[in-house]
Amino acid sequence: MTRDALLEVFDSPLFRRNYVSSEHPENPAALPAEALEFLTELAGRLNAVNVFEFGSGQSTAAFLPAGLLVTSLEDSAHWMGETVARLEDEQKARHTALVRPLSVQMHGAYPVRDWTIDAEIRAKLARADLILVDSPYYVPFRESTLWSGLVENNHAVVVLDDARIRTVARFCDHLAAANPALLHRRVGVGHTFDVFGRPEGVIATRRGHGFIDVLKGWRRFFVAGKSTTAS
Repeated sequence: MTRDALLEVFDSPLFRRNYVSSEHPENPAALPAEALEFLTELAGRLNAVNVFEFGSGQSTAAFLPAGLLVTSLEDSAHWMGETVARLEDEQKARHTALVRPLSVQMHGAYPVRDWTIDAEIRAKLARADLILVDSPYYVPFRESTLWSGLVENNHAVVVLDDARIRTVARFCDHLAAANPALLHRRVGVGHTFDVFGRPEGVIATRRGHGFIDVLKGWRRFFVAGKSTTAS
């Protein structure tokens, strides 16, 4: 979209409402109703056709009834199966389910556990008008996934969930500051979304990492490894 068209969306009442943090009544990890309403209204304002979501579940069940084509990427075949089982036949026809394992990837100068962006994922990402980053489950690793959404697509609006977590908010702020041509808004709905828009011709070129960020990134990687081993 042109910068003026994106600005019209980013400056719309959708982004300026007085939202409050909220939880799903049954599952704290799931997106609550208010967050789903924001996402579907955003898709409508963008005239979106294709959605790519890192993760699946409540968002899948909201995007498909809105008439969208949805690709979901999961690392858990079990969870993807539960998501697909809840869909109607007509919705399944508009849904692409991708299951890939997470693996160790380098995000700049430190490691994360993220998906390898293979040819099929890359093609689906490139067609998306809206990208939702709601996975990996270990939220700090989503910085790498957010980066993939921004560099593998030249037009989509990218939404990252769980920005109420300080680490997530910080890396979003650093990324926005390092790439000032991107549009960036923080919306306090649900678990808090950080929303990035790329005007036509703009690309993200810098991760915004400093020396301290790299050290923290290595620490988070090992902390995540210990918690996985313990569980």
